[in-house]
Amino acid sequence: MNITLRQLRAFIAVAEFGQFNLAARSLHLTQSAVSILIRDLESEIGVRLFDRHTRMVSLTLVGQEFLPQARKILKDLELAVGDVRDNASLKRGQVTIAAAIVLAATIVPPIIARFLRMYPEISVNIRDMPEEAITPALKRNEVDIAVGTLSEDDPEITATPLLRDKLMLVCREDHPFAKRRSVRWAELQDENLIVLAATNPLRNLVEHNLIRVVPNFRPKYEVRFSTTAISMISAGMGVAVLPENSSQLASAVQVKTIDLVDPLVMRDVSLLQRRQHSLSPAADRLKAAFVAWAADRAGFSSHD
Repeated sequence: MNITLRQLRAFIAVAEFGQFNLAARSLHLTQSAVSILIRDLESEIGVRLFDRHTRMVSLTLVGQEFLPQARKILKDLELAVGDVRDNASLKRGQVTIAAAIVLAATIVPPIIARFLRMYPEISVNIRDMPEEAITPALKRNEVDIAVGTLSEDDPEITATPLLRDKLMLVCREDHPFAKRRSVRWAELQDENLIVLAATNPLRNLVEHNLIRVVPNFRPKYEVRFSTTAISMISAGMGVAVLPENSSQLASAVQVKTIDLVDPLVMRDVSLLQRRQHSLSPAADRLKAAFVAWAADRAGFSSHD
């Protein structure tokens, strides 16, 4: 079937005005052009839609039944186009962003809050999850973008760098390390070390550096979330190596973060998305907000 929107508009106009010349005037077409559109529509459908009289036309029974359907088709199309235009102009839209647990509790909320002040009609859903769950969520199209780290290159994921943060030692306030400005990795040999799950990218980074100076390294506890590790540290169960921004969570539970050196280890935090997968206008603008925040942060740091 090859029915066009021009044919439907002409049909509705003729039905409403009852005359070809009035319908043509409303459509800014010639009367002959409208007649051709109606003729082609009737030919495509295979039935007459109008009974022609000397000066007037009237709908046939089939035409009367078809009219509300034609109106609905045009209305649905107008609504669909309006939705697309609203999304493109950021008058409406929805973005789902994933973030690693600590990042979701620290850097992500202020950026999204500022974004929503600029685009109040956009709905942003935040999914906080373990680092290892982020890439699978992106690949399943459960989220549009994500903030986290990649432990290795993934051909399906593209990463836009946001910041670099260093790994820090987290211990309780009454631990001997708490009075020091820095601690060497080798000094962790006799500590009860709390580590994150083996599937977490941070675990690989910690083990890689520990094994170099403590070949017989064995963790005491393994947990899934950084928040759990911090609570265990507060309870005196051990120490942990966590990203620098964990200190924003640690201050409330009587633990301290200390520079971990020899070597100083950094990790990259990036804005992640599926490669060769177009973002919606809203998601693309939220990504730009994160990139702008990173650029402002880099500029601020360079003037420190």
